[in-house]
Amino acid sequence: KTPQSNLKIANEQHTDIASIYFVENFAIVEIMANTILGKNGLTPILDAIENEYKDLSKVHYISNRTEVYCLKPVEIKELKDRIDLFRSYSVILYGKAGKTNLDFERMFLNKPIIKYHNLEEAILAGQVQDRGGFL
Repeated sequence: KTPQSNLKIANEQHTDIASIYFVENFAIVEIMANTILGKNGLTPILDAIENEYKDLSKVHYISNRTEVYCLKPVEIKELKDRIDLFRSYSVILYGKAGKTNLDFERMFLNKPIIKYHNLEEAILAGQVQDRGGFL
């Protein structure tokens, strides 16, 4: 989980279903176990991120999947315009449990979603991208 990492968390916010950690220009989202994530759950998360960062085109969204949860892909697709504002969208999977959610996200959001094995790898890739490199 993000608080146990060595990252310097500048701020954090919590919704009914998630914890959001702000580290530089990264919004790291951890959804609670057994959540069914749809539009009603994701909207407050996106609102919190927009309140923290005014220009989302510079923000990397990282879904740190430390818990198992379900996704309503049709509802998530309704928020595609907001999700597309992020500089990048990446997912950290710990095992195979979240692979199905990732497949649905890629299909319904129709955008590149990069999968990483740990938080440090995702942050490093975002920093390289910010310096003009490739992921």
